[in-house]
Parts: sequence; C-alpha cells; structure tokens
Amino acid sequence: MELKKTIDSRSNDTSVSQKLKQQDTINHLISALQTTIILDELVPLFSNELLKAVDHSGVIFENPELGIVFQHGSRTNHSCEYSLTIENNSLGKLTFMRRQRFTESELNTIEQFLSVLLYPLKNTLLYSQAIQFAHTDPLTGVLNRSTLRSVFQKEVSLTKRHHSDLSLIMLDLDFFKTINDRYGHCAGDTALKDVTQCIEKTLRESDYIFRLGGEEFAILLNDTDLKGAELIAERLRTAIESLSILHDDTQFQLTASMGITQYKENDSLGVIMSRSDNALYKAKDSGRNKVVCA
Repeated sequence: MELKKTIDSRSNDTSVSQKLKQQDTINHLISALQTTIILDELVPLFSNELLKAVDHSGVIFENPELGIVFQHGSRTNHSCEYSLTIENNSLGKLTFMRRQRFTESELNTIEQFLSVLLYPLKNTLLYSQAIQFAHTDPLTGVLNRSTLRSVFQKEVSLTKRHHSDLSLIMLDLDFFKTINDRYGHCAGDTALKDVTQCIEKTLRESDYIFRLGGEEFAILLNDTDLKGAELIAERLRTAIESLSILHDDTQFQLTASMGITQYKENDSLGVIMSRSDNALYKAKDSGRNKVVCA
C-alpha cells in the first residue's frame, strides 16, 4: 500500500498547535534538528526521533532538482509518501516504510513531526546546494578545477590501497574560438554542454570529469592502465567527432584532441597533468582530432 500526501508549511501552522499532545517529544525534536545542516545526518536523526513515536523500517528522501536520493533503513511493503513544500517551493519527497499499514493516528503523528522538519530541511538543502555549486561548473554541471586536487588525492589513495591503475586524459576542443566567432558565444555554450553530455554517456559512472576552463577538460579514469585509457580516449574522440550540435537552426560539428598518461608512483597532480598536457600539445601540433599517449 502506498499513501501520498502533501505537507506545506502554511497549511500546518495552525494544525500543529492543535494536534501536539506530546509537546515534550516535539520540543526535543526541534532541539535535535538544530544540531546539523548535513542532509546525511538530518534524515537519520529525524527518523530516529520519529521511531520513538511511530515504528517504521526506513525512510527515503528525494529531491530531483538537486539530484538527491538518500535512503536510511530498509525498504518494505507498505509506505506513506509526503511531498514537502514551503511557500509553494518544493523541498522534495519523504517516504516512510514498514511491513504493515500505518494507522490514521500514526499518520497524524508523522505529519506533526514533518511540520517541525520543514524549515531545518530547507536550511539543509540550501547548504547542500551551496556545496554543490562550489564543486561544479555552472555551465556543464561537471566538477570544476578547484575540485580536481582533492579527487586526485582520494583516487591516488585508492590506487595505492588496491594496487590498481589510474590514468588521466586531458581533452581540448579543436578550433573552439572559431565556433564562438562564427556562431556566437551562446552556440559555444551549447557545444560545451552537448560535448559534456557526450563525454558522460561514453565514460563509466565511476570516472570523473572536470571542466578546467574554456574548452579544456580533464578526465580521471580509475582502475585503468594506459592501454585502457587509450581505448577509452579513442572511443571518446570518435563520439565527439560524430556529434551534431544544433543551435538556433544552425548545425555544426567539432573535434577534440587528447593527451593521456598513467599515474606513476609518487606522481603529484602537477606532474601527471604536465605529462598529459605535453601529449595533448603533440596531438594539436600533429594535426588535431587525435589521441597521443605520454
């Protein structure tokens, strides 16, 4: 059984004061929710406080706009789903699960608890959004240059721990300035977004894409040696070359040059990027639209 409802801050301002029979529990919940603005902490905290009043096996919070799907606990047969809003602004959807149906009394209690959750959840989502913006490129949605160092250090640690390989692709779009000059910067933005989507579709979910600025990208391939990286880069080069970009009834194509290298023991980020960059320059100097290994 699945039950769906909407919880809105405006519609509950008066009902909360009428229904709160367990004021001490609610007061404790209010205090507890003020201790964090981290979503991965807030949802479990809320669920654990609710468990004192309503038994449930797990909760799922979803916010499609921010790409958030967070599950705490386990999925079971029955669920009740609440769409959470504040002043017509959607916060997302919270689903509660357990093996038997929720009673009307339990649903009322859940709604009381949710009314207290709305504003702390709003603050938590604003914080999540700020963190997300700090780490991602606003045009393409992939990671930005400032995030590359921390991700590289994490991947190097994993590579050492698992005795695996790590490779880097430096990718630069060929004659990109010509596209901006001929079709305008909006067309250039469309091209960058389309190329990014092409890269995402071609790579594995575990790989990392960074926009370094302009038309230059870096791609970290975990558990991939130089030979494997070359195969991926060549597949990527072909996919970009085959891409048709449409902007304001104008259709055009572009190509990309790439330099690749494999991580060697104790390589710093600067060293591996320099090696890959040198390979990229060779690809550019030798005719473009090609892959060169360092």
